[in-house]
Amino acid sequence: MTPELTQRPKWEIDRMLDNLIGNDVRVATSAFSPVAWGGASWPHLIPVGKLILPDNTLPDGIPVFFEGRLQKFERQIGVVFVSLEAITSPDTAKDGHVYFRGRSAVVIRGPAVVQMAFPFQVEKLPADESNYWRDLRFARAQFELPFSSMKRMATVTQRKEENRK
Repeated sequence: MTPELTQRPKWEIDRMLDNLIGNDVRVATSAFSPVAWGGASWPHLIPVGKLILPDNTLPDGIPVFFEGRLQKFERQIGVVFVSLEAITSPDTAKDGHVYFRGRSAVVIRGPAVVQMAFPFQVEKLPADESNYWRDLRFARAQFELPFSSMKRMATVTQRKEENRK
């Protein structure tokens, strides 16, 4: 008689994270564990409310996001742990307070092992540096096309009118 293994159903967060492995991501975090020089994480997680930022302040209830290259993840019942390596793009926000889509937030760069905050929020970081900074200010900026700026549109319209004359 062979015991049957019980397979847990995949959640939407499992599918999202599976598709993002190896990519630079931003995750909303409730607790974290820094990664030591040898690559191992600390044996316990630290709540983000106790995180001391580079300017010697605490997050004080504002959202905390960690950015890094998604290495792996593990989901337990209702809890998701994510392992982040150092981010591959050097032109990202420095650790600390940022203005994030109309609200104050904290962004910290990996490497780290983090517990995702509920509701789970993970997003792929834009590869283009200018889109990265727009994405911090506006949701879905990474999907903007480069010719969508009003200034460029006005210039194109003005040139068309000049060519008609």
